[in-house]
Amino acid sequence: MNALKIHLVLISTTLFAYADLDLTPPNPTFTPVNQLKISGNACGPAALLNAFGFGSQKWQELGTAVPGSTDRSRLTYVIRGYGLKQSQHLDRLRWTKTRGVNLLDLTDMANEMRGSRWIEKIENEVLLKERRESDSELIRRIHSHLAISMKKGLPPIISLQRRARPSRKDASAIDWRLVHGHFVVLAALPAKLDRKATGFSFRYIDPWGGKIHEGSLRIDPNCTYPAAVVSVPNSDVGKRSLKKGESSIVAIVATIGVF
Repeated sequence: MNALKIHLVLISTTLFAYADLDLTPPNPTFTPVNQLKISGNACGPAALLNAFGFGSQKWQELGTAVPGSTDRSRLTYVIRGYGLKQSQHLDRLRWTKTRGVNLLDLTDMANEMRGSRWIEKIENEVLLKERRESDSELIRRIHSHLAISMKKGLPPIISLQRRARPSRKDASAIDWRLVHGHFVVLAALPAKLDRKATGFSFRYIDPWGGKIHEGSLRIDPNCTYPAAVVSVPNSDVGKRSLKKGESSIVAIVATIGVF
């Protein structure tokens, strides 16, 4: 097959994949919250508001309960009310201007925002490859958790990490330097997945600018980091923080939702 034919096949495959994103949020017309309306690393708080806003009625009510008429005022309320508390997992506040918030603390913030409402507890799931887990099993586990939360009315929050590629070919997971972490919210994915699938396309809400983009995830057989690699060409995810000459990957490492 010549280069032109390969190119056309790739184009048609991509178009088919994105056309098959038939599992979408209950409230797709919600205007995404833009983290850039406030200074500091606010992707976590913005992702919470986006997940609630794009969700079903009971989750939307959590978002509308946050006072304020602008992204800036609502983000400020979430950070001051829920982020500037002592972390139960680290010796620091849950949220700081320079470090943002981690997976466990963001989950705690989400559950506190539930208050006394009679709705499901929000949980997190680490999506790194487990021992004896095959590539296709990892992809199915990722898809299953994302799909379950979406079907239950809460678009899942996805934790992405940019990791710098080690120079050693036999490098282990700990050799992949963490460059940057970023939270986004899932906006669409395939409702069903082939049992032997090695990846799938998706649509996501990036709080950096409050934009909706398309991406994909797959297993990279040449990558020694134990996670599915994502392609999110419209999102920086710390790319500007790479050292000169460094190559990297962006991985999906965890999700927050109702499972």
